[in-house]
Amino acid sequence: MEDKINEELICTLVNNLTTNQIEVGYVQIQNSLSRPIDDFVKLCDNPNISLNDLIAYIRKTTELNLLSAHYKYCVSLKRPYQGFTVNNQDAINQIINRQQLIQTNQKLNPENYNTAEKIEEYKQELKEQYILWGKAFAINKTYRICHEDKSILTFSHRLDGWSNPVYQLTPNFSVEIKTNFGYGSASYFYTKLKYKNIEITPFSEWIEYEFAQFSEIVRYTQSHLLENKYWLEAMNFCKDACNLSKSDEVKFVEKYVFDECEKMLTGLEEIFNKDHFSFKDREKRQYSVDKKGHVLTEFQGEKISGALDFISKILELDRIAEIKSFIQRIEICNRKIQPILIEELKIIKVKLTNFNSEMTILKPKYLAVIDKNQFYLKEKNAIQSQTIASKQIDPLQIDIVKINRAFAEKFPEFEEFQKEFKSVSDNYRILTEQIQNLTKLFDNITTYNNKISSYFGQ
Repeated sequence: MEDKINEELICTLVNNLTTNQIEVGYVQIQNSLSRPIDDFVKLCDNPNISLNDLIAYIRKTTELNLLSAHYKYCVSLKRPYQGFTVNNQDAINQIINRQQLIQTNQKLNPENYNTAEKIEEYKQELKEQYILWGKAFAINKTYRICHEDKSILTFSHRLDGWSNPVYQLTPNFSVEIKTNFGYGSASYFYTKLKYKNIEITPFSEWIEYEFAQFSEIVRYTQSHLLENKYWLEAMNFCKDACNLSKSDEVKFVEKYVFDECEKMLTGLEEIFNKDHFSFKDREKRQYSVDKKGHVLTEFQGEKISGALDFISKILELDRIAEIKSFIQRIEICNRKIQPILIEELKIIKVKLTNFNSEMTILKPKYLAVIDKNQFYLKEKNAIQSQTIASKQIDPLQIDIVKINRAFAEKFPEFEEFQKEFKSVSDNYRILTEQIQNLTKLFDNITTYNNKISSYFGQ
């Protein structure tokens, strides 16, 4: 069923007044222009039909003019530059222009240009174009049907652009479906729940995702992948939460507030005793990571100090739940990690001092071998230029073996220098990477330590 969403069906959230429950439903997408579009598709698939025949069909089939409109329709929810404008009469001019282009190309290249093949390819383009226009037309009409049905609270769509309608499903419960489809990397698909005007935040994601951002997590209660089928996930999530809030407020608060806080706090407390972690990626697939040494401490500092940002959101829950213990546990974790961070900074600082001392010695050697290597490269180029000038080799087919042989005779010490150059260059690269990595770790851990100090007013 989910694969038919926004293709054959609109997925809806319905308020059933008989059962007093929120239910997931479907509305069939029906295309009143399916007959003329199907006939056009058959014509395009018929090899005996010409482009002039297609033009004649469009001209006489006036119902197709109903397609003419601007559609905020996303072929793909996550790709950029979605939406399009349709003008059925302009399609006739486009066909005429393409036909003239095909004829011109055939005259310019009569032996190699396959006119029949190009016409059939274009007919398939036209077929797909009208099928798409028909889909956009049909789903737009279905949107209007859903809008007019007062029992439908919200429904799936594939409209491009920003939308965040808020639906007050009960006096205490509202849902906001936040979409921004058709904007590439800026696209998103979120559901945001509010209970007694308090936003429900997925605190557990701070621990479940290796790379998580506070600013993103607080934007939603659940995020969904940018595919039409995930509308069913979004609708079921809203339905289950709303019905639970109506039937059992205690269980609702336990599941969507206490459990979320508990998962985050348990994860934070376990971080101290782990070096093997399981995370979700953005496709919600599990993967495992080992973290050791400085990287482990940096990760611990990031997650534990970052949890301080969530305290403001947890405090908002005070009106619906007892949350003091969660804040205390976050503070305990931060007091516990801070001396570890301070000690780690001391260790990294010593290592950086030693590495920088090594770099002070190594860098002059590195610059010297770089200069010397440049000298040898210039000499080799000079030998090549001289050989070409003396017409000993063809400039279009340079004999590299001959050039190398002449270079080796003039600079026999180069072979030994190459070993020195590689050794010094490799050591310089490795030492540079070590300094860069340690500097980044030092800066990050300093930031986490400062954040904790600032929170406790140190």
